[in-house]
Amino acid sequence: MSNSDYLPDYPLNSDLVKRLKSALDAKDEERVRDLICTEVTPVDAVIELANDDWMKDPSAQLPTGMLLGDLDHLKPLMDQFFQDANVVFEINKDEMEWQVKSPATFGLSCAQALLEHGASVQRVGGTGRDTPLHVAAQRGLDEHARLYLGRGAHVDARNGRGETALSAACGAARRPDEHGRCLRLCALLLRRGAEADARDEDERSPLHKACGHASHSLARLLLRHGADAGALDYGGASPLGRVLQTASCALQASPQRTVQALLNHGSPTVWPDAFPKVLKTCASVPAVIEVLFNSYPQLCVSESWKEVIPEEVFQMHKLFYQSLFALALTPRCLQHLCRCALRRLFGKRCFDLIPLLPLPKPLQNYLLLEPQGVLH
Repeated sequence: MSNSDYLPDYPLNSDLVKRLKSALDAKDEERVRDLICTEVTPVDAVIELANDDWMKDPSAQLPTGMLLGDLDHLKPLMDQFFQDANVVFEINKDEMEWQVKSPATFGLSCAQALLEHGASVQRVGGTGRDTPLHVAAQRGLDEHARLYLGRGAHVDARNGRGETALSAACGAARRPDEHGRCLRLCALLLRRGAEADARDEDERSPLHKACGHASHSLARLLLRHGADAGALDYGGASPLGRVLQTASCALQASPQRTVQALLNHGSPTVWPDAFPKVLKTCASVPAVIEVLFNSYPQLCVSESWKEVIPEEVFQMHKLFYQSLFALALTPRCLQHLCRCALRRLFGKRCFDLIPLLPLPKPLQNYLLLEPQGVLH
């Protein structure tokens, strides 16, 4: 789609916009109503307004309702001025940024009011070609998503980047206090039939994006719904590769849990020759190294690996790294080899089948690669 497709129907310097601004300045409600209802075509026209027209006059009724999401202002305005709730007013960049930062903009009651006046849940907007469901997913608004789905929103509709709402939700960065709401949102989308393995234009799945944020709860949710733990994007990166890249920057997210979940759902492990690179990247997160190392029956430990571990990191996690290098030229214990044999037998169903074995819980955890802090 060309850039011309995004041009407003009535740009800032058009005659209609000039007359509309004049009527607004004069507070001539009848003239405003007449202009919008009789001269604006099509009904979903985009009107461009200058940066200082409405936002800097908080007493103006129309911007107060439209920009702040004030239902008390919005409902009578919809009744009086608009025959179609899909009319779009395009606001300049500074105003839009202010709008996005205003929590009141996203009031659920306003969304309901717009839908009651005929707003379309399928309508795409902006350069990203996002539907309302995409926007709700990006911002973690689970109740809005529930509302739009209830009104017939297509759960797997694609935006301009090839993302579904689930993909958009998994790719958005979240504060720690927002993770629970994001998890509810993604669970809702999956219950409504969202494809767990949908790929975007870069061939990244929702699991790739969840792993890019080391979100182990979200990764487990996607894996339980059939996401492919071994999927590769256009760059050849797997979900495991994504979490290993971000592990050292996501310590609070316990990235070892994401690594563990992927391996217990059949993710291929890292090529043995690439393990020193992983060690260099994840040295500050020894639990990640431990989980990954224990996914191999035997991995030849080299003293040269010490060179990629910063001295302060080695000293901080000395007990673990001493146990790692103690395995140089030493075979792994029989218990570990038995673990690997069972895991090979169960394959991608380790997570489901190991808890069914008549074994004590600590031994089940051992089979599921629960980190212990040292290697044996």
